[in-house]
Amino acid sequence: MVQERSERTRGRLVAAGAALFDRRGYAGATLGEIAGAAGVTKGALYFHFASKEDLARAVFEQAERSLRTACAAPHFGSSPLQALIDAGYWLVDALGSDAVIRAAFRLGRDGEWQTEPRPAQPPGGFAGMQGFQGVWAGVVRDLLFGARRAGELRDRSGGFGPETLVLAAACGLEVVFVDGCPTEERARRVGALWDWLLPCLVPPGGSGGYRTRPTAPQPA
Repeated sequence: MVQERSERTRGRLVAAGAALFDRRGYAGATLGEIAGAAGVTKGALYFHFASKEDLARAVFEQAERSLRTACAAPHFGSSPLQALIDAGYWLVDALGSDAVIRAAFRLGRDGEWQTEPRPAQPPGGFAGMQGFQGVWAGVVRDLLFGARRAGELRDRSGGFGPETLVLAAACGLEVVFVDGCPTEERARRVGALWDWLLPCLVPPGGSGGYRTRPTAPQPA
């Protein structure tokens, strides 16, 4: 019972921290405000997190778990390329509904929160990109690699032009959809993006084998 209560308190602190990091950035959010938003004392906050950086890291790690859990779900994509399309829909939906995901991206831009040395590349990340942007880019890269290995991508000299375009487009979803875009408009735009990109990626006539619209919500 005590452990369950402690876990609920920690969860409220992560949610409150994410909401404030999302709105104000790392520097603008104070531990006092986060504790107040979570309905706990600062002492209770320090019981769970030694510092604001420690809390920011917990928000980041929860966002990464959510992303990787979504991509590993049994209903998520029938092939690596379909999984990549589904991952884009998952991301834009999460940007509209999940402050933890939005906060993780913002923390990635607010690099001052990370005082410990960072690895040259986040686990599963993408060379040259840091923070949650690097984690998301790594997921995109891995799915594209899987699609190429599965023979889903058309074979072109060098092979990296179309994939670089997809990587840039997928990583740009966070910039385009982070604020104020209605759900229906997000779905319409992402579908239009894939309708345009697929013919560049797959062999001639292969676009019809992929679903470029979101699936119906899965039962809990």
